[in-house]
Amino acid sequence: MPASNPYGQAADAYSNTAVTTDQRSLEGRALMKAALRLEQLAERLDAEENLSREEIGDAMEYNQKLWTIFVSETMNEEHPLPQEIKNNIASLGMFVFKRTLDILADTQPEKIRALIDINRNLASGLFKAASNAAPDRPAAGPSTEKTDNMA
Repeated sequence: MPASNPYGQAADAYSNTAVTTDQRSLEGRALMKAALRLEQLAERLDAEENLSREEIGDAMEYNQKLWTIFVSETMNEEHPLPQEIKNNIASLGMFVFKRTLDILADTQPEKIRALIDINRNLASGLFKAASNAAPDRPAAGPSTEKTDNMA
């Protein structure tokens, strides 16, 4: 993949860190960062600020790139997560992608809140799983804690 491809760079970064014991925490932090950016966007929309398409697009793009990485990993047959969990993550990702397009077409704060909730709930499960993981056991990617309950 060319070095200028941001999706390729993100996927490489994800793959390179996938075997660390803190992987779940890393994923949780990324989801919380995306949720915060989306929440700030929703608050500004609630306050009826006049936002540019670029400002809206930046928060949405960050979240979509993150979910692109998660969904891409579900297609990796060698990824250690059970297939059912991979399917749940892929389904959530498809919802995120569709909602993103819907938000870009008709930007409403209530539409953004669903993405915020998904990210926070999944992050919460990842943090919980990371704290329960044995120190010598590598994390296997997105946790099953909240994923099962959300799909």
